[in-house]
Amino acid sequence: MASISAREIALRVLIDYPGRAKPDELLERYLKQYHLERRERALATHLVSGTIKWRRKLDFVIRNLSRKGRVVSQVALNALRLSLYQLMFLDRVPAYSATNEGVDLAKKYGDRFEANYVNAILRRFLRERESIVFPDIEKDPVRHISTVWSHPPWLVRRWLKRYSVEETIRLARANNRIPDIGLRANLLRTSLDELKQLLSAEGAKIVSEGFAGLPHLYVRGLSSIDTTHAYRHGLVQIQDAASALVGKVVSPEPESLIIDLCSAPGGKATHLYELVHGRGTIVAADVSLKRLAKVRLNAQRLGHGGMLFAVSDARQPAFGNCDFVLVDAPCTGIGVLARRWDLRWAKRENDIKRMAALQIEILTSAIEVARKGGIVVYSTCSIEPEENEGVVESVLKKRDNVRLSDISRLVPSEVVYRYGMMLTLPHIHGVDGMFAARLERV
Repeated sequence: MASISAREIALRVLIDYPGRAKPDELLERYLKQYHLERRERALATHLVSGTIKWRRKLDFVIRNLSRKGRVVSQVALNALRLSLYQLMFLDRVPAYSATNEGVDLAKKYGDRFEANYVNAILRRFLRERESIVFPDIEKDPVRHISTVWSHPPWLVRRWLKRYSVEETIRLARANNRIPDIGLRANLLRTSLDELKQLLSAEGAKIVSEGFAGLPHLYVRGLSSIDTTHAYRHGLVQIQDAASALVGKVVSPEPESLIIDLCSAPGGKATHLYELVHGRGTIVAADVSLKRLAKVRLNAQRLGHGGMLFAVSDARQPAFGNCDFVLVDAPCTGIGVLARRWDLRWAKRENDIKRMAALQIEILTSAIEVARKGGIVVYSTCSIEPEENEGVVESVLKKRDNVRLSDISRLVPSEVVYRYGMMLTLPHIHGVDGMFAARLERV
C-alpha cells in the first residue's frame, strides 16, 4: 500500500466529512486503512480536530488575506485551513513544512491554479500575520469571541446572557483544549494503582487521578486506548469523570432492579453494575439494536455477565416497577464540544428547543417505569438550561407524583447546582459539561 502522510489523511477527512460521516469515524477509517506509526496517527488526529475546532477563526484569516472575493474550492479552502492551523497553533511545525506540503496537497487533490492560490495566501500570512485585526471586544463582544475563540455566534450570544465576557471566553477556551482520555477503573477486576502501573508500562502519561473520589484516571500519550492490555482485558472503561458522577447521583442499592433507558454506548450502565458489585438486575435498554450491541460488547469485555439487554423506545419503555431508572437523555451535546470536534458547527439554536420537547417526553415516561418510592435520575451532556433544569421543572409542574431529591450528600459540593441538582462546567471543573437531577416517585 502506498505511503501517506498525516497531513494528507487530515486533508482527506476535512474534504470528505461534511454531510457524509462524523469526522472522528472517518479519520478512524483512514487510520485503519493506512497503517501509520503512533506519532503520525497522533498528528493526524491533532490536525483534524484542531482544524475543525478553529475553523471560524481560520476562515476569518483567509478572508482577510484574500484580495479577491472569489469562491474557493473545498480542496483549496481545506488545504488553507489545515496549513494555517499548523502555522497559527503548532509551534513545533516549521513554517516551510506546513506551507510546502499544503501547496503540494492542493496540487495533488486540485490543480495548479488552486495550488498557486494556496501558496499566495500562505506566504502573505507569513508576511502579514501580525497586522491582522480581529473584531473589537468592546464594540462587538459576540463577534469578537465567536471569531477569536471559534464558536458559532448564536452560542456565544446565549452564554453572554448567563456569564460575563471573561467567563464566556474561559468556557470557549476550555472547549478548544485537547482533552485527555478519561478512564474509569473497573474495580471488580483491578485497583487504581494496578491500572496506573499497567498503563504507564505501555507508554501512557498519567495526567490526573481520582476526580471527586472516583476511581478515575486521565491519560495522554496513547495512540489508541483499545489496543492496551488494560482495555482488552476489561480493566478499564473509557468515560469522562463527569459522566461517571451520574452513577453517584443514582447511587443504586444492591439487589435492586436498575434500568438505563438510553444506555448506548454503555459507560453509565456498566458503571451501575460495578456500583452494586454485580448484585442486582441491571437492564441496558436502547432504541437502536446496533447501538445496544456496543453496550453488550462493552459489558462482555468488562466481565459484567449478569447484565440484561433490551431494545426499547425510551418514550414508550416496556418496563415497570423499577427501583432505579436512569435517563441519560439525547441532547445537543453542548457540554462536550472539546471531544466532539464538529458539534459546534452541526448544531443550531432551535435544536435546543427541539431536544427539550423530546427530553420532557422521555422523562415523563421514565417516571411511570419507577415503582412508588423509586428513583429516577435525569442527565444530559448539555450545559443549556432549557435541556436541564428547564426539563425537570416542566415535568415537576405537570406531575404530582414526583419530587426533586437533593443530591448534595451524594456528590462533591463543588458540582452541586441550584435546588440540589448537579452541573459540571468545562472551564470550572476541567471535565465535560454534565447535568443530573435525582427525582423520587412519591
